[in-house]
Amino acid sequence: MLPFARELLRRGTQVAAADPLLCKGISSRQLQVVPSGSALPVIDLSQISSELAAAAEGADLVVLEGMGRSIETNLHARMSCDQLNVGMIKHPEVAAALGGRLYDCVCQFRRSSTQA
Repeated sequence: MLPFARELLRRGTQVAAADPLLCKGISSRQLQVVPSGSALPVIDLSQISSELAAAAEGADLVVLEGMGRSIETNLHARMSCDQLNVGMIKHPEVAAALGGRLYDCVCQFRRSSTQA
């Protein structure tokens, strides 16, 4: 979705502010889009951009979304804050490895590794 929105903005498309709460979050910087530092659909958390590392410092929750980033490479990652992994299984090999089916959705919440 973000690449599509970026292309629309590049072309000069104007979109009305349909959601005042989201607009407020963006203007107050509570809601930010930060590059991961990876051009791949997966993300190696040891190789994230310094901008992402700085933005995530002190976070209470990290959300990893998508099959590659949340399921294939980081489903078992342990963080010092709470984490939410969400995605859809799109490869038969991943479904077999997880004991699921193709197009099953995964939603896993994990408390921080520093909490009991």
